[in-house]
Amino acid sequence: MIRTVLIAPGVHRMLQRQRLLRQFEKAVHKIKRGENAGVDLKKRTPHTLNIWQFRITQKYRAFAKKEGDTLTVFVIDDHQ
Repeated sequence: MIRTVLIAPGVHRMLQRQRLLRQFEKAVHKIKRGENAGVDLKKRTPHTLNIWQFRITQKYRAFAKKEGDTLTVFVIDDHQ
């Protein structure tokens, strides 16, 4: 279970610039409650890199590195 979600420098500004902060916070809240299906939290391949992604909106995804019970979001990407 994920207990902590950290945001890498620059990601917060990107969320604000794209007006995604509220949706991002909602997705993070769901992940912390274990409602992963709603945000489609899944491990990316190759699995050895331990990179995860989750849905912010239909158009945007967050990519994060998982270490223990912590996700560190390092990029927000346009899913299109």
